Amino acid sequence: MDVKFRIKNKSCSLSGLYSEFGVNSRVIKKEIKDGIVYEIAEIYYKKNDLKKILASIRSSSEVINVDTLYSNQNILIVKLTTEECPILGIIKKYSGEGKSSFTKEEKIDEGENVWYLSMTSVELVKELSERLRDATGNDVMINIYKKSKVDKKSLFIVKEAYDLGFFDVPKRINLLELSATLNIPPTTLDLIIRKSLKYFLDVEIASGEKLQTTRE
Repeated sequence: MDVKFRIKNKSCSLSGLYSEFGVNSRVIKKEIKDGIVYEIAEIYYKKNDLKKILASIRSSSEVINVDTLYSNQNILIVKLTTEECPILGIIKKYSGEGKSSFTKEEKIDEGENVWYLSMTSVELVKELSERLRDATGNDVMINIYKKSKVDKKSLFIVKEAYDLGFFDVPKRINLLELSATLNIPPTTLDLIIRKSLKYFLDVEIASGEKLQTTRE
């Protein structure tokens, strides 16, 4: 499943650009070797603040080197060499070994880090979000996206069952009556409904995790 993590991360040099200049950015490419991060970032800005933005990046304590690859009046592309920040180290520990892919996309949006990862279980998502919250002291907003595993025929059957009152309390139609109406054997119909409901509940529970990992 694909997961979006959103968190304020002051240890990221690009995060500070939003509060200082009101600019957002995204990481185009990232490599990590021996605790050093090499990344190419695209920075979007509205004002003619190129020199100030570059000076701000260079002044960040974790930045080792900055090279300008491209710039115009709105876009700046830089190659950054930085020390690995704590957030990156935590996320890296949850990659590999069948747990997740490291990162599909990373960007800075309104001063917050937004990470997109592919992860294998809701338990790992919750565990990672708690680690990120402890490391930064900030809430973690999570969105989980699952591709539908329910085929169109099963969706049609569940909708018919719903419309005919199978899920009402009390039921307006029982399994045998529904079976006769849809011309599907009772055991097959029961299996289709159970598997479909399990999928819907899994998605709902996974989506609910974002509420449990934030503080009011």
